[in-house]
Amino acid sequence: MSQVIFAFALLTFSIFIHELGHFLVARWRGLLVPRFSIFGIGKPIVSKKWRGVEFCVCWLPIGAYVMIPQLSDLGDFEGELPEDLPRLPPADYTSKVLVAVAGPAANIAFALLLGCIVWIVGVRIPVEFNRTEVGEVARELKNSDGKTVPGPAAAAGIQLGDVIRKIDDKPVTNYREVIEAIFFGTQSTPDGRRVVNITLERDGATLVKQVFPELTGMDGLRTIGIGPRTDLIVAEVAADTPAAKAGLLPGDQIIAVDGLALSRSGELREHFQKKNTELSTLTFKRGDATLKTSLSPRLETIEGRSIYLVGITWKFETILLHRTPLEQVGEALSQTYQTFASLLNRRSDIGVRHMSGIVGMVDNLGQATAAGLIPTLTFLFTINFSLAIFNLLPIPVLDGGHIAIATLTKLRGRSPSLKWMQNTVAACFLMLIGLIIYVTYHDILRAVQNHLDDARPSSAPAKPVEPRKKDGEKPAAPSIAPEPAPAK
Repeated sequence: MSQVIFAFALLTFSIFIHELGHFLVARWRGLLVPRFSIFGIGKPIVSKKWRGVEFCVCWLPIGAYVMIPQLSDLGDFEGELPEDLPRLPPADYTSKVLVAVAGPAANIAFALLLGCIVWIVGVRIPVEFNRTEVGEVARELKNSDGKTVPGPAAAAGIQLGDVIRKIDDKPVTNYREVIEAIFFGTQSTPDGRRVVNITLERDGATLVKQVFPELTGMDGLRTIGIGPRTDLIVAEVAADTPAAKAGLLPGDQIIAVDGLALSRSGELREHFQKKNTELSTLTFKRGDATLKTSLSPRLETIEGRSIYLVGITWKFETILLHRTPLEQVGEALSQTYQTFASLLNRRSDIGVRHMSGIVGMVDNLGQATAAGLIPTLTFLFTINFSLAIFNLLPIPVLDGGHIAIATLTKLRGRSPSLKWMQNTVAACFLMLIGLIIYVTYHDILRAVQNHLDDARPSSAPAKPVEPRKKDGEKPAAPSIAPEPAPAK
């Protein structure tokens, strides 16, 4: 709960930064600012007047706002104007544009500050996420309809050890790019089947595999059933356990069991559960030497479950990346472009339901805070960049809409009628509220499902068999869901 509260506070602060940008530029341009709601919209609950501005907290805890009547009158959403407010002339075009741009600019400036911290300190990611070697190929998977179907990658002939170089002719350099390219894919065959062309390397040869993705999970995202290769490096060996008696030491890398090459700890776990107490032969590397040893798992009870254990804790290997703020901005721009392009492409499986609103961002940010400071700042960078981009869309109520209306007025030489403005703003606000409700509904479903999955005991009894030891700071899982959300 404390992580959720902290995450909500961070998101609220990002929205406050946005509104602070509007406030400072409005005051600089000499515009009257009678009210600054630092939290919430609607009528104030508590307020304090200072230097002619009513700073307040409002009754509806969504976002924040700065009341600038010379730009627009949004009394239905910001509360009624003070009765003693003098009649003011409309703001000039330059002031309107500068004030509107100031909010997104403040978010971008804050994001760049966060990006500088992440660049200097560095962000840790799992080693397997920094490469594209296939370490898992599912023979079967369950699609969104609940049916068990052949794994698309396995059916296409993709094998363990294959190194993916391109997805639909687009180069990929890490596992996150592989997943994003599949999720955001829009290719289909003439008969309507989803398809992705994967260029890979195998034993020095370049191959192209045509794979037919399935939609999986409650979100219905494209999946081909692969996972990255994981190095099975021993972090600790518990005393008086089968692993200790077999002579295994920290730093040993397990590469095979009974002649079966291993690419993830789950394969070894499953092997032990099947063989039970039968003797197994492990092949491992120690330095430059390749050695073998034999051991038999021991049956133990963990949290009420009977599990076959060998006494190994796996090392959680990470690498430290120092990406410049410009590289982080480039990645955010690329992801934003992919998101909107997929939303607008009728052949894409990405829809509005995949967007994240306040609930989704708080849930994801809460997970990031559990992972550490740098993952939190990294995700907060994404949130602020998303706030800036979303608010620049030319929709009335949003900053981009204010710029569009001001520009239209400038070109026409006269303002739109008051009735048109009120009706347009009301319609767009209701549309935005409808979008928020729709997105929030799916956010809640995802959050509930994720927490149920975390709380539900695994059907495979092996999670405690081979825990991983954190090697430094645990990184947040890469988020690929689009996350634009309104600041007001």
